[in-house]
Amino acid sequence: MTVYSALESPDGTPDRVIFVPEGFSWSAFAFSLVWSLWHRMWVVAALILAAFSALGVLVASEQVAPAVAVVVVYGIMLMLGLEGRFLRVLSLERAGFRVAGLVEASCFEAAELAYFADRRIAVQEQRRGPSEDVLGIFGNV
Repeated sequence: MTVYSALESPDGTPDRVIFVPEGFSWSAFAFSLVWSLWHRMWVVAALILAAFSALGVLVASEQVAPAVAVVVVYGIMLMLGLEGRFLRVLSLERAGFRVAGLVEASCFEAAELAYFADRRIAVQEQRRGPSEDVLGIFGNV
């Protein structure tokens, strides 16, 4: 089972709810810069590009050994793989989305179904008001 963070759009339309799975992101690890650009995480992409460029300049000027640069690059990639999805949630929050909750599901579609089912139940309970005893035996004692 995977845990998904559900983020609702600033205008509250259900068409724009985004589900971000928790855990390690292999695509963020393997394609760090492309992944951050794909998810419109401009600040993260700029920091990755600056770090990789600085390492390239340091290796070209022979101030850092190539082996050290490779270790640093893989360290950055590993850190992005571990924290990339959290950074995506932070980026979406900066864009105005709000975290509506967590959903545990086996796949993305099941997470959507569970989230919207819980949301529908919550809306129905709001319309109904506080729950009342059906039989009326133990009401307002």
